[in-house]
Amino acid sequence: MITIHDIPMISTKEQLEDAVNALGFLPFFSSGIPGFSLRDHIDPAVWFVDGVDGPWEWKADAGVYGKLLRGKAVFMTPEWYGILACYRRDGYDFEGMYEDGLLPHGALPIMSELEKGSAPGISMESFGGILPPRMGVLSSDLRARTGMLDKASGFDAIINTLQMKCFVLPTSFEYAIDRRGNPYGWGLARYSLSDDRYGREIAAAEAAYPPAEAKELLIKRVMELCPGTDRKKAERLIK
Repeated sequence: MITIHDIPMISTKEQLEDAVNALGFLPFFSSGIPGFSLRDHIDPAVWFVDGVDGPWEWKADAGVYGKLLRGKAVFMTPEWYGILACYRRDGYDFEGMYEDGLLPHGALPIMSELEKGSAPGISMESFGGILPPRMGVLSSDLRARTGMLDKASGFDAIINTLQMKCFVLPTSFEYAIDRRGNPYGWGLARYSLSDDRYGREIAAAEAAYPPAEAKELLIKRVMELCPGTDRKKAERLIK
C-alpha cells in the first residue's frame, strides 16, 4: 500500500500527475496532517518561482482540481472525486439540496448560468438540433451574468460552497498576456458543472455506495496514506 512517504520530490507536471494517480488525492497546501500536501513534496525550484512553471500553472492538468477539502485546493482522480461527491451530496441532487435550504440563495443563479454554458441563448437549430458540449463560464463573466459583482454578493463564498458540495469545478484558467506574449498573473478560473465533466464517475459512485460508506472509504484512504493519523484527524480533513 502506497503512503505519502513513498512520493518522491515533485519537479514536473508529469510527476505531479503520477503522484495524484498513485495517492488518489493530494491537498495543494497544508492539510493539517504532516506530510500530506503537495507543498511537502514539491521541489523548491518550481514552487512559485518567477519565470518558472510550477504547480500553479499545472493545476488544471493534473486530474480534478478544486477547493474540495476544508475549503482548500486539492488534486483528485476522477474516481475518488466521484466518491467524494457521493458523500458530500448525501443523496441529494442540486435542486433538492437547494429546496431544503442546504445551499445559499445565490447558488441558484450561478448554477442556472453554468447550465447555459459559455454562450447563453444558443439555439439547437444552430447546431442541427444537437447542442455542443457545454463549455465553462469565466469567473468574470459568471459574476456579470448573475449580477454578483461586489464582495457583498458573496460570490466567492458561494462558489466555494458549490465546489465543496461537488456541483461546480474550475476546469481551466485563463491568464493575461504581456507584450512579449507570455501569460502572467493568478489567472481567471473557468467554472463548469461537475456532472458535465465527471458525471459518469459520480453516477458510478452513487450506484455503488450509500453516502455513509463513501465517507468511510475517504477516511480509510486518508489513514492508509498517512500512517499514524487517527480517525478524528482524517474525518476532519474530509468533512
